Amino acid sequence: MDIKETEAELLKEGFKRDQINEIVEGMKAGIDTSIYRNKEYFAIQMLQIRLGLTEGIPVEKYAATKYDWFQMEEIRKGLLAGVNVDVYAFPDIPYDTMRQLRKGLQKGIDLSAYRKLNAGVLRELRKALISRVNIIKYIKEGYDTDQLKEIRIGLEKGLNIEPYLQKEFRGAVIAEICRGLERGLDVSIYAKPDYSWQQMREIRRGLEKRIDVSTYTDSYYQWRQMKEIRLGLESGIDVSSYNTLMYTASDMKKKRLALMGYTDENDTARKALYQETVDEKSLHISITVSDDEMEAYLTVTEAGGKFDKRKLLLALNQCGIRFGILDEELEKLVDGVKMKSPFVIARGTEPGKGTDGWYEFFFKTKKERSPKLLEDGSVDYKNTEWFEVVERGQKIAYYHQAARGKNGLSVLGRVIPAKKGKEKNMLSGKGFVLLPDQRTYLAAEKGVVDLRGDYLEVSKLLVMEDMTIASGKVDFDGSVHIMGNVGNGTLVRATGDIIIDGFVEAANIESGGMIILRQGVNAFSNGIIRAENDVNGKFFEAVKVYSNGNIQANYCMNSELYAEGKVMITGVTGTFIGGKACAAQGFQAYNVGNYVGIPTFLNLGVNDIILRKYSSIHEELREVEEQLTILRNAYADFRQKYSPEIRNTMPMYLKIENAIFTKEKQQDKLEFMKYKLEEKMRGMQKARAVIQGNVYEGVFVEINGLRWNARALRNVTIRKANKQIVVYTN
Repeated sequence: MDIKETEAELLKEGFKRDQINEIVEGMKAGIDTSIYRNKEYFAIQMLQIRLGLTEGIPVEKYAATKYDWFQMEEIRKGLLAGVNVDVYAFPDIPYDTMRQLRKGLQKGIDLSAYRKLNAGVLRELRKALISRVNIIKYIKEGYDTDQLKEIRIGLEKGLNIEPYLQKEFRGAVIAEICRGLERGLDVSIYAKPDYSWQQMREIRRGLEKRIDVSTYTDSYYQWRQMKEIRLGLESGIDVSSYNTLMYTASDMKKKRLALMGYTDENDTARKALYQETVDEKSLHISITVSDDEMEAYLTVTEAGGKFDKRKLLLALNQCGIRFGILDEELEKLVDGVKMKSPFVIARGTEPGKGTDGWYEFFFKTKKERSPKLLEDGSVDYKNTEWFEVVERGQKIAYYHQAARGKNGLSVLGRVIPAKKGKEKNMLSGKGFVLLPDQRTYLAAEKGVVDLRGDYLEVSKLLVMEDMTIASGKVDFDGSVHIMGNVGNGTLVRATGDIIIDGFVEAANIESGGMIILRQGVNAFSNGIIRAENDVNGKFFEAVKVYSNGNIQANYCMNSELYAEGKVMITGVTGTFIGGKACAAQGFQAYNVGNYVGIPTFLNLGVNDIILRKYSSIHEELREVEEQLTILRNAYADFRQKYSPEIRNTMPMYLKIENAIFTKEKQQDKLEFMKYKLEEKMRGMQKARAVIQGNVYEGVFVEINGLRWNARALRNVTIRKANKQIVVYTN
């Protein structure tokens, strides 16, 4: 029977169009559609069975109407991952609980003993076990999902949250406490049940800005009132005129802006006073004052000769102008010099600008620890100071507070308070102690100190001699410094940086930071190096290197380099021979290939790894959109068949409604991921290869899908332009 005949038959049997589509798709794929040719299945259930049949997994584990489509999906994904789905393949286990059990099994964690917990709590337990923190105590005490999430995150960051936890604190409150602890603040000031999380946030922000928060810690203040007082204190103004409970937040804002010079409550009256004209018959002048009182103007109302200085001063005094009088201008009037009216006769003194706060660091920051360049342009990996180790209790930073400038003075004698310089935010991070002065930072332990923006971290440091097969493996939460060699068959994994002073053989090295190989690596085609940040080495031979940043070396042979940033082979002897370099943002070297024409490949711009990532997002988005279509059709069917009072009590209708919401959120997330990757890919269109020495025959360059076979050239740049590869001399 062909597809059209089958469609006609299915319509006669009463199948809906969505169901028929799934059966037809199965027929096209050549699978046994009889397994799900059942009107009791929703189309989206059919989809999960069809996908499983296509993937070659035992669908009998879930091909039953007792499972909803989400449960089917979780069992299917578990079967694909090769985990024991019998742990959770029960109709009475909600799909979101199934999901946590499945994800746990995929990480080698069996959570079946806790399957009666709700999915949110189970998710936090799973994540806690993966990150090796213990939240069982808080689960037993009855903390909810949001609370557990913030407790888990705090424990993962090594924060001592226990003294401040109270059962009545909601998740948002615990988050504010954790943010304060992370920045070394005295959170006891606000970790109290009297405050909402928004009030806590305003107090925390004030502590971060180093202002006197006691001015607004009264819990009777609404958080918006706290905010206006905080902003006033940060601007260096006297808030005593409005920091009372009698004023609303809106009133406070008006008064704050007035004190900052943006508005003035007595504007009308002040203008009337300052526009007052002093008309001395004998002087024939008028005097006005600017709105900000910083200048006074004199206008000669009738042509005349010389003026009497004493009378001029009396007239100015009568208008209240006693400061900033410009003697030189006054003398011109006295001498009878014709002046273009009106002209400035007095000028106030502007308030001096305060100096901003600043940090003094007692270690070399990354900018000061740049790689040392040798005369030939190569990098000295051996003697470069890549990181700095500090001792427990060592002073690593000190904050110098902002200072207030000199007060100004208006022409009417009004003191204009100088603004204080801006305070810097307190440093966030971990591995340090902030002393009670809230300015001195000490290392909490011996480790590697690092500064990234305003994030200060002292991470644990593991120092080792040689690594051999007898040493087993290293899996360390922190940075690792190996002072000797790393031998064949070893594993070095660290959440921080990895620095190896000696030679590296066929090892597996994985870093959550950067990797520095001072001597280089020869892996005999069996080693893998992988880093979340840059990878730097003296040389790479017969090794695969993966970096989410840049890859840099002085020499590379028969290796595969994959960088989401650039690949840079430095120095006049910087040669890339054999193997492949995939560099999303560009490639540079002195020589590429050699005179005997050993095959050498450069793949620049959007490469297979990026395309696979994009394809994966696109495919997942397509699947979500397909599922949404089916769900929305089912939703519309329910709304058409049943009245609101009936359908709103039907579990299946409510499941569909919830599923649509969940899938729409997933769709939004995927759309954003796709947008960000497309933006990144557009930047990769500018990728180019800069070769300062020789490029030999046998070199193959591919840039964003276009290929060029090299001929012997020297000192060239290779890039894509007008849909073709262009080579020009540097």
